[in-house]
Formats: sequence, C-alpha cells, structure tokens
Amino acid sequence: MLKGPLLALVACHAVAQGATAATAAEIFRVDPEATRAEFAVDHFWLATLHGSFARTHGTIVLDGRARTGSIDLVVDAGSVDTGWSVRDDFIRGEHMFDASRFPEVRFRSRHLAFDGDRLAGATGELTLRDVTRPVAVRVERMDCRAGDRATERCGVAVVSSIRRSDFGMDFALPFVGDEVALSFHLSARRVSP
Repeated sequence: MLKGPLLALVACHAVAQGATAATAAEIFRVDPEATRAEFAVDHFWLATLHGSFARTHGTIVLDGRARTGSIDLVVDAGSVDTGWSVRDDFIRGEHMFDASRFPEVRFRSRHLAFDGDRLAGATGELTLRDVTRPVAVRVERMDCRAGDRATERCGVAVVSSIRRSDFGMDFALPFVGDEVALSFHLSARRVSP
C-alpha cells in the first residue's frame, strides 16, 4: 500500500538531488579588460620573441565536487602585439595568422583535470587558421576572492605549448622556432549560481 507514495518520495528526492548537483556548477565569465594571452617563440636562434593578444574572452564552468566542467576561450588573432607594428602586421597576415580570413583562435575543453577540488589542467581542442588539433593545458594557479555573486573574481594562470607547423604556420622555419610557448593570465567573474 505504501509502495506508490514511497516511490514518489524516492523520485522527488532524486529530482531534488539532481537539482542540487546541477546548481553546484559555477560559471565564470572571462573579463577581457583584465585578461592577457601571451606567446613566446625562438627568433633566429639569438633571442626569444614575446608577444601578446589584447582581446580575449570566454567562459569557464566548474563543478569541483563532481570534478567536471568546461572551458571555452576565444582569442582575437588580429589583436596581436609584439611591440613593433611592422612585425605585428606581418604576423596578422597570410603567412602567419591570416587574421582577415581566420579572426579567432579558440580553445574548447570538456575534459578537465582536478587535484582534489582544484582545477589542475584540461585537454581540449585548439582551432587556429581553421585547423583543429588536441592540446593539453596546465593550470599553474587559480585563486578566487570570496564575495557576493557580483564581486567574486578568480585569477587563473594557464600554460601550454604548440607547434605552429601543426596549424599550417610554417613560414620562416627554422629561423623562427616551431614550438610556441603559450600562457594565459585570466581574470574571471562568477556569474552563476
């Protein structure tokens, strides 16, 4: 006789648990004004060329308890800055980023790695010049400042490296190195829950 009400109670509990689990994920919006994407590459065996991108945006979703989440990060290829406008124009051009045809560099991941409940890294796909390749990134630091929903912010430092030739950027090899070190210094604001 109690079987029906008991099943209903169990079902309600399962739905409530599902709702709790669903709301455990936190969504952070990357602040383009406080974020910096940087790169470094060997230059004629004598020096390391450093550059950055002025415009980066994206979203990070984290559920530390479930150890799941996602990253969607977009870099404006046309915003490259190496400190010399002539070189920047060349890097934006067809031999390198070809930013007029491929204006965005995008990293997407649904496979995050956690150390306890701390985000430690991610594997995903990087799309550059319309070529998509798997890339792993390491999270060196993630510090969050507690506050209410409107003021909670996190600083995230992420590093990785790619071979530019994997993305069709083989101009000037080997005079300009193939391996490119990447670093992202993200500032993100929690937008939910």
